[in-house]
Amino acid sequence: MKHEDFLYSEFNNEHYLRVTCIDGVRTTLCENRFEIVVQPRGEVPEQQTVQVLREWIRARQKKLQDAGDLPG
Repeated sequence: MKHEDFLYSEFNNEHYLRVTCIDGVRTTLCENRFEIVVQPRGEVPEQQTVQVLREWIRARQKKLQDAGDLPG
C-alpha cells in the first residue's frame, strides 16, 4: 500500500489544525491535541517528532499564560 505524503493546515481565529502525513506517519496538531498515528510499517522520526511536540507544548503554554489561564 502506497502512503500519500501531505500537509494540511487550517487557521480559524485562534483555533488551528495542522495535519502532516509523511512515510506512513500522520501527525495532527490542534489547539488542545497532539496526535501521532503510525501505519504498520511506518517509522516515527524520533528527533523531529519530539522537537515538534516540544514546540507545540511551548506554544500552548504561552497561549495559556497570555490568556491568564496558567501561572507565569
